[in-house]
Amino acid sequence: MIPAGATKSPTPAPPSFSNTKSLAFDGVDEYVSIGTTSLGITSAITVSAWVKIPTTNTGGASPNIQLIACEDATGGTSRNWLLFWRHLSVSDKNFYFTVFHTDGSFSGVQTTGVVPNDGNWHHIMGTFDGTTDANGLKLYFDGTLFQTTAGSTGIRSTSTVAPSIGANEQNSAWRFEGNIDEVAVWDSVQNNSLIYNSGKPNNLSSLSPTVWYRNGDGDTYPTLTDNGSASRSGTMINMESGDFVNDVP
Repeated sequence: MIPAGATKSPTPAPPSFSNTKSLAFDGVDEYVSIGTTSLGITSAITVSAWVKIPTTNTGGASPNIQLIACEDATGGTSRNWLLFWRHLSVSDKNFYFTVFHTDGSFSGVQTTGVVPNDGNWHHIMGTFDGTTDANGLKLYFDGTLFQTTAGSTGIRSTSTVAPSIGANEQNSAWRFEGNIDEVAVWDSVQNNSLIYNSGKPNNLSSLSPTVWYRNGDGDTYPTLTDNGSASRSGTMINMESGDFVNDVP
């Protein structure tokens, strides 16, 4: 009870959304491990991340693939989905989003006419609606849409293939060099404009991501807090606290 003549203090407003950190990856042996099992997404999916790739990065060793976020062991049935970039030649370098289906096939969509390794921050987001409907597989680059039709339905979800950031989880292949920030995955198709937010990372809380890693903001080395619903903290592998850097979109 408030005493007579006293006034109730206003409820403090929640802190405003602030993005001050990203994770820097060396392209040699650093990545983020996220548990030991798949997220179990079998139908619709959205994978979103902000990336900054230096101009000196030419995709690493053959096949010149560097993973941004994935559930992929690069072989057999141990491949669920992956978001990555690839530098095949000076004139052929693009971002890709690929999903593997339960029937053993896979479907992918890629950007065209963009420069991933220009030393600038970019937003990449892949979505799949789980069907073979027209243009059900989409990839967004800084809000620009690239789309195609998947050749099969659903997503393979091999349970032993865990998600990871910056490399393959099980053999740490296809290592990313550069910065990654604000990685999020949903078991639904999301609206790109809300997440891209005209080129600045947005507060994703209201969109209820399955997993969401701020990559430095609110984190304590070596743990990345999951701000989504899955409670799947990430662990920085072969990294140090100095890999939290003040370089953000």
